[in-house]
Amino acid sequence: MLLIRSMALGLVASAVALTAAPTKVGAAACKMCHKVQFESWNASAHAKTKPVLDCEACHGPGSEYKAVKVMKDPAAAKKAGLIMPDKAQCATCHGKHMVSPMTDAMFAKVHAHKKK
Repeated sequence: MLLIRSMALGLVASAVALTAAPTKVGAAACKMCHKVQFESWNASAHAKTKPVLDCEACHGPGSEYKAVKVMKDPAAAKKAGLIMPDKAQCATCHGKHMVSPMTDAMFAKVHAHKKK
């Protein structure tokens, strides 16, 4: 009977874990695979704001990206919650009233990417 209860509790815990909302993991976790982007962001004004505007501030919580296969499949990454901001989304913070409104040139160099 104790074994059955333990198994049932394990299944419930697994189900809860599978349905838990994505959580933030911090920019250091992103750096492990995205070194070029991290270093570029780290040199930007976003890294110096309070609170810091890190990877997850723009791209969403990173907890679902632990499985490397998700990051290698753009559709799976988006399904897992990856946000790929466009210029309009950046303009929500960089609107006309801001000191540095969003421009095409700013958007083009948000952060560096590896050469393919």
